[in-house]
Amino acid sequence: MAQKTGRSIRLFGLLVAQLCAYSMLSALCFACPLYLFDCSGSSTLYGAVAAIAFIPGVLATPAGGILADRGRRRGVLVVLGIVLMATSPLFILVKRSLPLAVVVAAMLCVQYGIQSLLKPMLQIETVRMTGQEKVERATALVSQITMMSNILGPVVGTAVYGCFGIDTLCATASVTFAISALLFGGALKQNASSETMGDCATRTTCRNDFRESIRYLLQNSSLVAVILLAAVLNLALVGLTIGAPIIVAKHLGMQSSCVGIVEVALGLGGLTGSGLVGIWPHRFSLNGICRYVAMICFGVVPIIVTLLSGPDELAFAALAAGSAWVMAWASITSVEIVSFVQRSAPKKLCGKVLALVYMTLSCATPIGQLIYGLAYDRWTPAIVFAGMLAVLTLTTALFYRLKSRLWRLS
Repeated sequence: MAQKTGRSIRLFGLLVAQLCAYSMLSALCFACPLYLFDCSGSSTLYGAVAAIAFIPGVLATPAGGILADRGRRRGVLVVLGIVLMATSPLFILVKRSLPLAVVVAAMLCVQYGIQSLLKPMLQIETVRMTGQEKVERATALVSQITMMSNILGPVVGTAVYGCFGIDTLCATASVTFAISALLFGGALKQNASSETMGDCATRTTCRNDFRESIRYLLQNSSLVAVILLAAVLNLALVGLTIGAPIIVAKHLGMQSSCVGIVEVALGLGGLTGSGLVGIWPHRFSLNGICRYVAMICFGVVPIIVTLLSGPDELAFAALAAGSAWVMAWASITSVEIVSFVQRSAPKKLCGKVLALVYMTLSCATPIGQLIYGLAYDRWTPAIVFAGMLAVLTLTTALFYRLKSRLWRLS
């Protein structure tokens, strides 16, 4: 009983640390590009900087998988928290002397890179604490914390940035990252891994394991197809996440606080979706992905209609409600894919296989940001959303074609 209580306390500490770190990462990733957009007024620059910043995150994801399987997770998580703590005040100092776009891009590169390192480690640690038999619940729990962070982050970012400026937000983030580093150190055991990363033999083993994880995915063509379609789905949904601040601030002419409302709606939708899977894990499965993507399509339609013909207030309401609906079903889809991969992958390769999945999904984000950044400068939001709906509809049809294979996978 005492051991179970101790594990619960450490799990709670780990989740709080994740909430602190992810909330401030979300706040800065929301506020820094918005700060750049407010200063420059360019949607193309906004999208280009956001896309460039995602590249280190994509490249760092395999390293996160290796650290999750063979690294000393406690020490790595503490060090990452310290790096984040130091980066935030550094942004305050250098943004006055260097080009703002370069400084914002560098700041976002560090944040997205560290977030990619954190994700596999936190996923593996949460499953280890809850037990292998509760993989789906653990995945939903991590997803819920992430979605809660996506709610708190824009709220905090909007409030602090809107009232006190970007410098105060960076100072607040630095303190919060320090707290998360302390919590990571207290929540995790020192012997989280049996191997270190320093010697040549270990590095060779890691390379071999990573090659084996790639072979594992290539031998499961149906799983690869699901992951690639999920990447296409992720690319399509970038039009919503990057489009929200552009539509609200530029096309509807509303204040930055209204952008925060849409960001909160996105987070609430994701939190609801992952929460439903956590409460009723047996009611959702990989077999239902085509239905989940179809429900995403239904959420985009009212946004297009109101952007074409409705008043600004109605368009804003439809954007907020539609965003919540879309993210709820997107979160359910994400949880089911990640849960299946983690449940089916060999234990020694689980972190690296997850990292490959995250990397594939992440590759779609910078591509989407570049495409949509240009699209919002060239066309109206309604036309851009119509293109997004066409991609989502095609993805639904392709998932339906895979239905029989998905049944065998599940």
